[in-house]
Amino acid sequence: MIAEAVYGKAEASFDSLAALFLAQADRYRDKVLYRFSQAGHWHSLTWAEALIQAREMAQGLLSLGAVRGDRVVIFSSNRVEWHLADWADICIGAVTVPIYASSSRSQAAQIIGHADPAVILVDSLQRLAKLDFSRLTLGHLKAIIVLERDEAQISSLATKILSLDGLREMGRSYQERHAGVFESIVESLRPEDDLTIIYTSGTSGTPKGVLTTHAHYLFMVKAVDKAIPTNDQDVTMHFLPTSHSLGRLEHFMAVAKGWTFGIARSIETIMSDLQVIRPTVMFSVPRIYENAHSRIRLRLGREHAWRRKIFYWGLSLGEQRSEAQAHGVSVRWPRSLAFRIVDRLVFNRVRAGFGGRLRLAICGGAPLSPDIAAFFRALGIAVLEGYGLTETSTVSHVNRPDRVKLGTVGLPLEGTDCRIAEDGEILLRGPNIFKCYFRDLMATEDAVDSEGWFHSGDVGMIDEAGFLRVTDRKKDLIVTSGAKKVAPQKLENLLKADPLIQQALIVGQGQPHLSALITLDRPQVLELAERSGVRLDRENFVSHPWVQRQVREILLRTNKALAPYEAIRSFHILEHEFTVEDDELTATLKPRRYIIAQRYRHLIEDLYRAAS
Repeated sequence: MIAEAVYGKAEASFDSLAALFLAQADRYRDKVLYRFSQAGHWHSLTWAEALIQAREMAQGLLSLGAVRGDRVVIFSSNRVEWHLADWADICIGAVTVPIYASSSRSQAAQIIGHADPAVILVDSLQRLAKLDFSRLTLGHLKAIIVLERDEAQISSLATKILSLDGLREMGRSYQERHAGVFESIVESLRPEDDLTIIYTSGTSGTPKGVLTTHAHYLFMVKAVDKAIPTNDQDVTMHFLPTSHSLGRLEHFMAVAKGWTFGIARSIETIMSDLQVIRPTVMFSVPRIYENAHSRIRLRLGREHAWRRKIFYWGLSLGEQRSEAQAHGVSVRWPRSLAFRIVDRLVFNRVRAGFGGRLRLAICGGAPLSPDIAAFFRALGIAVLEGYGLTETSTVSHVNRPDRVKLGTVGLPLEGTDCRIAEDGEILLRGPNIFKCYFRDLMATEDAVDSEGWFHSGDVGMIDEAGFLRVTDRKKDLIVTSGAKKVAPQKLENLLKADPLIQQALIVGQGQPHLSALITLDRPQVLELAERSGVRLDRENFVSHPWVQRQVREILLRTNKALAPYEAIRSFHILEHEFTVEDDELTATLKPRRYIIAQRYRHLIEDLYRAAS
């Protein structure tokens, strides 16, 4: 039971995440649960304080007439109030419906219209302005709550719009009139009660609302804890979108295990926030490690040659050490001593960039280059790649600290099953498979067969030891004019492993060969150009013959490791990166292939016309 991880008592159990939250708040009381920044200063919130605020918010929702099963939309960037509002919803049996802060007006309207919420929470008046209520028919809407604290400005708006402080005041008044109701509702919740509807980010097509229950995430925190043991001394730094299933799991894990949950100010401030929060555990997507790898390589390029030699010698020792540990073999003392010396003199400085205490880094959302994973593992940071979907309540597979196979997403969580269909599709089954797509019975029946197997839409293979390797999305496979099927993610990963390449998208559907759209890591390119005596400027950056030659050489090296039909024969360097704001990436930084291909279709046509 989850309670065993909390109390160490086999007889204790929880029927809901709400009961788990209340028990942990009672256990830890004055320990810090949340660390966050407001108005330029870092603050802390203890477990007891968090419970008081969440209870007031929950009772405020009850006073507005919210009842069990009502949907509560949260449309906000990451902030402590997001998590407190989530607990408020969970504790009264309401269903949290998150919307990515990066969502456009039309995307937000689509989700709100489909979910038909009783309450909407937004972080600011600017966010509220993105909601077009003239296009929405909301029969159940009771109130909109604005999380910012400009009382005067908020009170001048429509009567249904309240401030967070106003909601909490209503909650305190409700408590005086209905003492004990909050606790009674928490006690009445059951594992089968609905918990959340997370709308898939949708690399193509219309997002679907994935409905999961308390039972799903009670199972998840137990299974993840068994796979990757942690304790109540751990600290995490949260910067994934809280609206994403992995971000939600990280939060639930923090509460189940008694971690301190640090909230980064933004994706842009991660490196400085690491120095404040100093995490021991981190949940992330590959882009963070790819960028860190590039920055480390960039700094190395500025060092003296002898320093670079020491670093790479130490890296070799670290790789040998981690390989030996993976096989349960001890390293001979001369190598072990040499590694400890390099570790103290060199690698400590690198780890200090992550706060100095990071030991476990869970990575998901997209494939991570095995070379980058090996790089950090050699430095003493275990990057554990995992796999899952919103429909699997976040995770189905993960590498273990003591059982790692680079290039795979690890072994299935205990209690889950995985098999590969005849066409290569990954099929999953277990207590973590979602309840249904909200208000979409046909889509649910298409996704989960009569035997309970969820059809993931991903293609992969399982090796003899049970490790899963994900090769691509089934829909993303490229079929060339020669009828060869190619998995683009594999090739994109190989390209991105080079420090000069920031992003890559492989195209070639129905074409005689593959091509690549590429964006460059400009600081790395400029650094290499300067060392090579080449002058680059903004006007000729991507078209400069030297830059073009560098990319062509990267493609030649990459193609040597590929089958002839996988070779990338042509490329185009884009002036700008793919971004979430331009709708070219999902909120978890996966490329929206159809949108990118359509946006650059004339450029792609020119590539093939020139090659013909």
